[in-house]
Amino acid sequence: MGFYYVFGAADPDYRCRLPANIWPDDTQYNPINITHEILINSYIPKTKDGTKWEKCVRYKYNITENLNDTLINCPNGWAYDRSIFGYTFTEEANLVCNRESEKSWLATLMQCGGFSLLIIGSLADRYGRKRLTVIVTILLFIVCLITQTLMQWLPMTSEMK
Repeated sequence: MGFYYVFGAADPDYRCRLPANIWPDDTQYNPINITHEILINSYIPKTKDGTKWEKCVRYKYNITENLNDTLINCPNGWAYDRSIFGYTFTEEANLVCNRESEKSWLATLMQCGGFSLLIIGSLADRYGRKRLTVIVTILLFIVCLITQTLMQWLPMTSEMK
């Protein structure tokens, strides 16, 4: 469980997706063919060192002027590089660009869970391990039941999870 954060909230490379009318299913970070690469290079600026694409902006498309130098945030979402980490929670919840700080909240909550073991351990020494194991198991069951019930009945997007 300690390594989950490394892979679950990993920081894969990503870039803006191309508009659907330009490339309908732009879900891969790396270009599929030369045409795809030309389109990516014309819509997404490179970083200062010129090795990767910018992560959070792309050029605005204007029908009358074709492409211009106006940069906008990614209106179509992002294309992630799955070659190293595969599908991650970062991709599922779009914890990139202006939402990147939310990953630190995830790490904080995981550390709080580890810290709670110190409290549970000292309570187990005081009131008995068997009794506290039963209490913690019942508490976890209730919390999981409430969470599952809420997820079944409340409409949620991945941004709300």
